[in-house]
Amino acid sequence: MKASRIGIYASLILLALLFALPVVWLVWTSLKLPVEAAAIPPVWVFTPQWSNYVDAWSDRGFASAFLNTVVIGIGTVIVSIAFGLPMGYGLARSPIRGKQAIGIGILFLRMLPEMIFLIPLYGIYRSLGLFDTWTGMILAFQIITLPFAVWLLRGFVEGVPVDIEDVARVDGCTDFQVLTRITMPLILPGIVASAMFTFVSVWGGLLFPLALGYSHAETISVAIANFRGYSNFQWPVMAAGAIIATIPQILFFGFVQRHLVAGLTVGSVKG
Repeated sequence: MKASRIGIYASLILLALLFALPVVWLVWTSLKLPVEAAAIPPVWVFTPQWSNYVDAWSDRGFASAFLNTVVIGIGTVIVSIAFGLPMGYGLARSPIRGKQAIGIGILFLRMLPEMIFLIPLYGIYRSLGLFDTWTGMILAFQIITLPFAVWLLRGFVEGVPVDIEDVARVDGCTDFQVLTRITMPLILPGIVASAMFTFVSVWGGLLFPLALGYSHAETISVAIANFRGYSNFQWPVMAAGAIIATIPQILFFGFVQRHLVAGLTVGSVKG
């Protein structure tokens, strides 16, 4: 028993090291000179270049892209949850026929590649003045975040016993009050999980910002991709930008970890 437990811990530690290795290599690269970062074999002894982080944050406009990403991410989360929660609740509780097909159709929309939406969106955004705007980017991300939020929240709502809602209706609550006062508090971990995955989708999204933004709605993914010279990539600055972009996600994951884990397990067992 003890030997098996040691084997499990050893396997977990090895797996954690494998996942941490790319991050360690990224940090290592972010502290090198461009020549040292591109050297083969790798340079193991060098003087740390902390100026790469200053260059990534200030000299290359990364701070502006960082702010854009935060605003677009929060806006996308608000819109996705505001519309995804009632839609998911309707799919879970509505007696209409064909709601299963509707749910599968929403999930199918999430599976479509983003590329097929770019040309229509580009023409629409140019004509409506939404190109390179926060609003346009928030609406574009709904294509991939809203279907996922609807499907995810639908499962959480189905995990709430209907009898609890019926008792609230007997006491005089409207459907809206049942949703906001009864169901929402019970599925709060699920809402947090949906919000987290939505925010991460925006934070790491590249295709929509690259095609539908330019300067006013540039995100950190595009800013990092633009860390390149005339004929070469600035690997240390790109690595420094990637590390800066990763820190808020780590902090946010740590902040909502309890709700996130609970949300991922809600409704996993029925009966």
